[in-house]
Amino acid sequence: MPYRANPFLERMSERTTSDQEFVRLFSPKILERLAGDAFVGGIHIFRSPPGGGKTTLLRAFTPAALRAFWNARHVQDMSEAHSRLVTRDLVHEQDGPLVLGVFLSCASGYADLPPGATITKEGLFRALLNCRIVLRTLRSLMLLLGYDTTEQLAQVQLQYEDPAKDLKSIPHATITDLLVWAEQRERGVYAELDSILVDGRPEMPTDVRFEGVLWLQSVRFIISGKEIAPKRLLMIDDLHKLRRRQRALLIEELIELRPSIPIWLAERNIALGQELLSQGAREGRELREYPLEEIWSGGQHQFASYAQNILDRRLDVQSLIPTAAFAQYLEDTIRSEDTRDEVEKGVAVFYDHAQRYRPNPRYSEWLSHAETLLANKSVDALRELYVTLTLIARDEGKRQLSLELGPLSTEELQQRDSSQVQAAAEIFINNELKIPYYYGIDRLCVLATNNVEELLSLAAALYDGLLAKQVLRKPNLLLSAKEQERLLKEVARRKRDFIPKNHTEGARAQRLLDSIGSYCRERTFLPNAPYAPGVTGVRLSESELRRLHRETAITQRVILSRVLAECVAENLLFTRESSESVSRERGTIFYLNRTLCLHYGLPLQMGGWQDLSVEELTDWMEGGRGRIPSTRKFLRTG
Repeated sequence: MPYRANPFLERMSERTTSDQEFVRLFSPKILERLAGDAFVGGIHIFRSPPGGGKTTLLRAFTPAALRAFWNARHVQDMSEAHSRLVTRDLVHEQDGPLVLGVFLSCASGYADLPPGATITKEGLFRALLNCRIVLRTLRSLMLLLGYDTTEQLAQVQLQYEDPAKDLKSIPHATITDLLVWAEQRERGVYAELDSILVDGRPEMPTDVRFEGVLWLQSVRFIISGKEIAPKRLLMIDDLHKLRRRQRALLIEELIELRPSIPIWLAERNIALGQELLSQGAREGRELREYPLEEIWSGGQHQFASYAQNILDRRLDVQSLIPTAAFAQYLEDTIRSEDTRDEVEKGVAVFYDHAQRYRPNPRYSEWLSHAETLLANKSVDALRELYVTLTLIARDEGKRQLSLELGPLSTEELQQRDSSQVQAAAEIFINNELKIPYYYGIDRLCVLATNNVEELLSLAAALYDGLLAKQVLRKPNLLLSAKEQERLLKEVARRKRDFIPKNHTEGARAQRLLDSIGSYCRERTFLPNAPYAPGVTGVRLSESELRRLHRETAITQRVILSRVLAECVAENLLFTRESSESVSRERGTIFYLNRTLCLHYGLPLQMGGWQDLSVEELTDWMEGGRGRIPSTRKFLRTG
């Protein structure tokens, strides 16, 4: 299909994308991170914020996609996905797909059913899902076999295993009769919805259990004596579209059925509501949960490899700029000619700040060492100057508590230096001198916060920047560090500005996030960088979290709990558990989304956080915390 001018604006989960294009763009890296037990019998819940890749993952196992993977097995760029599917025993090298993936969405129809928990209304919900499972299974079989019409399925014979003999709602019939039954059953449900007398109609189709699952795992499809697609995979997407009662009923009864086939349920985090603030392990033999953002928690490079594969595949489908690895168009170093003025200004700041320490012999060697670096007026040398100032500020604070007055050697300076201090110096010079920090492929991947849609939004802005250079016939089709940061900051600004329009408590969420960003800046840019490289999150202890859950009436605490839960569900905040220690109890850290860290001018590394109370967060949510510091020169305070 023809792409829009910017290939990074296309969403693979959209049904308008052909299966061939889907396979071409699909990154197989996620298959290697997918847990092996995801294909054993039981209930498997895949959960993520919007754009986390749930629907894309499910679509990869639909019959049309599996056939497209198999047909493209000899194409170099697509062979990796095929080989991983073969290793999982989902596709056979010669025979093609071995699993029949049945994909349904809860996005339409189910929430239209009458609310309530009566037997009749629950039965109507079961009836609709059962007939749709049968109907979608038979249509999926048609696609798996490469048939053009359902009439061709007449040559397929059905055989049933013993569990299917107890089915009450789904008839034992030929495929042709089953198709007619499922279509009529679905129409019957909607006919009842259109009726004023929905309750109590004796002819209303109601089922007492989700028999579609039992039917799917028991039926066998036979052609010329050979069984087709012996493995089954039921995939139900958009579970968050159901009413809360429907969702709970579906999960509870599916677990009670103890299915022998894997059933994948995909939903947004928002379905959990305020449970996000205290997620307990609810997994067992029949229920397994897979937060998609956590499958990359093995290390930053895990998601980076996946992200770069996605970007390279997107760039490969366009023809407006020469095809190459996406990273090749992003400078990963700072040009000296682009930052000459900023470096000169930074040197002047160092001289000005160092004056107050020159009379003190304790820092004479450190300052002399720093002055030797001034001959090389580069960003690297400037970073070392800021490291020196940071370490002096640290020592000065400690010296007030000790009697050590002797001069410090250069060796001592090097011993106190660390990667954290170096990283702090880098974000300091970005804040004070506007020397680029947010650039390069590695930081682009970090900014995505393990979210594919966010990655594509950031990359789309960079691609537009490349197109603009192409149109203007710039000789160097490469985005400098400054150009990257400028484009990415605009995306981050739009993300922050859009919050009130896209969230139930959007205005409160924006005030809370702005306040957290402001607070993190203050703690990050202290002269001695005590939390190097910086603070990017706040923590609520377990006792503070319990205070949020004690409230029953609608109070500010209840609203705060709702706002925090929604921010986590929408990937504006992400949580990490904090274990207890001798001096503190356990708790939950709420880290800012990494793109929001860009908007607030914060570092991208993990680790830095500060304890806060429910009252402080409530006050920030309702009234804000004032303007975000933007012009204050933190290193010049003295």
